Amino acid sequence: MTAITHDSKINSIQVLRGIASLIVAVYHLKYLTKEIPGLNQILNFFFDNGSAGVSLFFVISGFIMVYITDRKTFTTKKILQFIIKRFIRVWPTYILITLFSAFLIYRFQIGNQANQILRSIFFIPLADHTPPFYGYATLSVGWSLNYEIYFYILISISLFFKKHRWITFFVLITATLIVIPWYTGYLTLDPTKTFNYGNSYLNMISNPIIWNFVYGVLVGLLYTSPFFNQYFLQLFSSFTLVSAIVAVSIWQYLSGFLGGLGPFQWGICSGLLFLAVLFHTRKSTISLPKWLIHLGDISFSIYLLHLPVKLLIETIFYKIGYPAYSEGSAMFFLTISMTIIFSNLSYKYLEIGLSNYIKNLLLPH
Repeated sequence: MTAITHDSKINSIQVLRGIASLIVAVYHLKYLTKEIPGLNQILNFFFDNGSAGVSLFFVISGFIMVYITDRKTFTTKKILQFIIKRFIRVWPTYILITLFSAFLIYRFQIGNQANQILRSIFFIPLADHTPPFYGYATLSVGWSLNYEIYFYILISISLFFKKHRWITFFVLITATLIVIPWYTGYLTLDPTKTFNYGNSYLNMISNPIIWNFVYGVLVGLLYTSPFFNQYFLQLFSSFTLVSAIVAVSIWQYLSGFLGGLGPFQWGICSGLLFLAVLFHTRKSTISLPKWLIHLGDISFSIYLLHLPVKLLIETIFYKIGYPAYSEGSAMFFLTISMTIIFSNLSYKYLEIGLSNYIKNLLLPH
């Protein structure tokens, strides 16, 4: 049985990331096309369940955490370096885009919103109600990053237990997602119907949306296991099987059947789709388009920037006296295009450039 090789980047994952980011962006911006009913109807059909992209992002994150820590020995120093690297990869870009967004929203009244902004950039939920969002962050998509950072912390804690890391991880998951809700009599798999413990962070870490990350972890453990890797490579070498899974996943997404961010809603098809595509493309001769792979590279910036870019363009049109042009299908096209352009710059100078600069300062070689 052959060992699993770890490439720096798995192209099929980047493609899925890129698609997920575009799905979310179009979902948030399609309202601009309402003056052309036909176009708006088409976009509503294809993107009305766009928040399903969040489930796919969470599944991918779960996998990545297994993939990058597989068969590595972590000392306390290396664990601290690991969590610092994960924060540095996300945090500087998120802070700057959040502050940029806050300036556009509040202008010179930003001081009045300091508490909300600070809670947002430190990944603290803003409310203890309206699960699973628990109050939208200043940069509204930031609610999902609260879960992402919590998941990083959970993985980091598990790494302290070395070869028992995944046992520890599942014990913690069982405690927060099963034992605590069961004890209070509110065990549910619906992220919108959870118990309010009166604490926003406790509410968040016990929300069943986190099962989507767990799906990704399970896929990662299968992928990094020599035995299961070979088995699933053989299973998903079947183009017919993979095509069927892709078709059913797309059907669920388009139809909204069992729609929602729970593990038995969009989560189950996101996990199954990711599993099938990951193993099928590992030895497949399919050539993935480079532009889609690059879209995956810049997907984090697309996710963060599409709403601030719309706000920026809108502000500019208001300033120059043409507010009517800040709406409409042409504005939809302009916003999507400028989002991709700005995301390329953000990826190059913030996600890579700034993050590497800070990493070299904090973690010199």
